[in-house]
Amino acid sequence: MRSLSGYHKFSGLPVLRNLVRHWQKSLLSGLVGLLTVLLLAAYMGNMESARAQLAALPAALPVTGKISNLNGSLDAGLKIPEKTVQGIAEAKELKGQVFTVLLRAGLGVFTLEEWEGNLNFFVVGANDLAGVPGLKKEEICFWGDADEGILRTAEDVCIVDTWTMEQNGLSPGDEILLTFFYYRFGNDTGSGNTVFIEPLCSTYSRIVGVMDIEEYTGTVGCPNLIVPFDSARQMFHGQDIPFTADSVSFTVADPFRLNACKEELHTLGLLPVMKNAEYRFDGNAVTLRDDTFIRAAENLRESLAILQGILPFVLCMIVCAGYLCSYLLMQSRRPEYATMRSLGMSWRHCFLLLLAESAVTETAACAMGSLLALAILKTQPAVLLLAGGLFLGAFLAGTGGALWSFRRLSVMAVLGRGD
Repeated sequence: MRSLSGYHKFSGLPVLRNLVRHWQKSLLSGLVGLLTVLLLAAYMGNMESARAQLAALPAALPVTGKISNLNGSLDAGLKIPEKTVQGIAEAKELKGQVFTVLLRAGLGVFTLEEWEGNLNFFVVGANDLAGVPGLKKEEICFWGDADEGILRTAEDVCIVDTWTMEQNGLSPGDEILLTFFYYRFGNDTGSGNTVFIEPLCSTYSRIVGVMDIEEYTGTVGCPNLIVPFDSARQMFHGQDIPFTADSVSFTVADPFRLNACKEELHTLGLLPVMKNAEYRFDGNAVTLRDDTFIRAAENLRESLAILQGILPFVLCMIVCAGYLCSYLLMQSRRPEYATMRSLGMSWRHCFLLLLAESAVTETAACAMGSLLALAILKTQPAVLLLAGGLFLGAFLAGTGGALWSFRRLSVMAVLGRGD
């Protein structure tokens, strides 16, 4: 009798020999696996794309906000208390805070009665160039080693427009004596809707940059000078004058924490906009431009939830495909199985041998399908590894279920019928 020691050792030789002997069935099983891998890779690729888009959404659609008056009609030219400014600056849920304060100025020293003819310059105190609407970085020529970071200091410096430089014979690096005036809101009746111009202080300021704004988009006069925001604030402190900012804008640090951000803004005393509120200059409301982000996030989350919810059913279908494919293809091999059993091979060895054949075939199909998905669908390698692992696990689980049914097969009945 021929020895079956090779089978009992369960070497790779019987597996490869059987794959070659039944090459048509192996090819058909491999094609089924290859198509399944391609479909699963496309499915997993869509899921990963939705997840990546959701993660990149804050950068693509940043949520910005501004302080406004209560009816939302103004977001500049406001009276924003210093307490609110400091709270916004220290808020953990915000980033990219931009603060401005409007001032007027003139060269030299002059009194309140002499302001006419002397108070020639519109001044913006800002901590960032974004505080001057329409001003581009390339429209400023800085002097020496200065750059836009100078606005985040409290130095007595200024950026002057080219027209003012030419009209007054100024040059970069000059120290000029300026008298500043500020805007005071309110009147004796307490309505808060009247604006006065009051003297602030006189101080020397060094010119560290020259600007040429081509398309100013602000609502007040185009600035002739820009000074650091904290430098302007120190002028108020030095004169014991209550400081108020003109405008405040910011970006939400993590748009997925919008509720936490709104709660933090609420603790600062800021209210939601109420369209029917009285027109005032008080900056005590906040406007968040979050509609577009919320809609996009909801759509992506809904798509991702659908894809993730369907995944278990997709895996069940692959298990069923593995079961049916293996069951149908193995029917013609029942005599071979019965012969192996009659010659002394255990059920366990028969099961592992047939499962190994399927594993080799489907692994090859998985590799080819993954290469095609990488070349055609541009699927990420990490996604392909996950898709390949899920496919092999599900398909071989179905194959194992189909082979398990052979355990109930009567060896004598098969051999007796000769089928």
